[in-house]
Amino acid sequence: MSTDLQTAGKSFLARPEGKVGVVVTGAVLAAGVYGLYLALPVLITVVSNVLELGALCAALGIAIYALADGRLRAFAAYLYKAFFRLLTGFFIEIDPIGVLRSHIAELGLKLTAMRQQLGNLSGQIRRVQQLIEQNTGLREKALALAQSGRHDPAHVDASRLQARHAVKLEDSNERLGAMQQQMQTLFRMLKKLSDTSELVLQDMQNTVDIKTRERSSIKAAYSAYRGALAILQGQSEGRELYDRAMEFLNDDYARKLGEIEMFMDFSDGVIKAADLESLAYDARATARLDEWERRLSDTLLGGGATAPRGARAVSLTPELRARAPELAPPADALDVLLDDAPVPPRARR
Repeated sequence: MSTDLQTAGKSFLARPEGKVGVVVTGAVLAAGVYGLYLALPVLITVVSNVLELGALCAALGIAIYALADGRLRAFAAYLYKAFFRLLTGFFIEIDPIGVLRSHIAELGLKLTAMRQQLGNLSGQIRRVQQLIEQNTGLREKALALAQSGRHDPAHVDASRLQARHAVKLEDSNERLGAMQQQMQTLFRMLKKLSDTSELVLQDMQNTVDIKTRERSSIKAAYSAYRGALAILQGQSEGRELYDRAMEFLNDDYARKLGEIEMFMDFSDGVIKAADLESLAYDARATARLDEWERRLSDTLLGGGATAPRGARAVSLTPELRARAPELAPPADALDVLLDDAPVPPRARR
């Protein structure tokens, strides 16, 4: 009872029959994989053949549909013509003069062949003329023989044969004469056509020569125009180098100009301070000079500091200014006087 309960509590794979089932299932799967491996080349071949057959059937169906549909045929014909027209257009645009010269060369070959045919026709006319003359001689000879044996019973048959031969020769001459006339008429027509063709060919050659010179001139003019246009639009080979050089010059100019402006800004204060100092020195010098003149005028006039303004004005006249160096006291004494004397209010300002 306890054994049955323990067996019922286990999973299927943990039971003995589960283990047997796992082994059998693994063996079956291994056999199936091995069989698939053996059959795989055959399957690949079959699938490839099926795909190829499907592709061929589709191509055959498309071909049948294309042949049966009139619109599709017209579209294909249009594409064919357009493609070769495009190729011809490319070739004509590349070398139009070459196309004209090739056509003229082809016409020249045809004209040469026509002249050869004219020569052969002229030879045939001469040959027919010779045959007519030969037949005429043979006819005369045959008539003479027939006439000579006509009254001789032994040569009656031979005479009759010669007479018939003479008649045949005369008929042949008539046919040859008619043929000769037709050949002469054809020769005259072909000769006239050959002369006309030669004139047309010569005219075409002259036209092509003129077009060649015109094309050379227009190509030279167009080349000059393209060069001028490239210069005006700046599309030259050295345009990039020119732009880079111009950019460098602009940057260098801006940098140096900025340095100069910065130096001017820095030195502006120094220059203004120097100017102020120079003005201060000038003001002090002017004040010292005025004080020296005032003291000198007071000394010359014998007056003190309270001398009248009129006398001080007299002392500042041009004559006194000219005699000031002669009447001035020694420099050391003047410096002592200037140093000891009180500075007037004007000098302080």
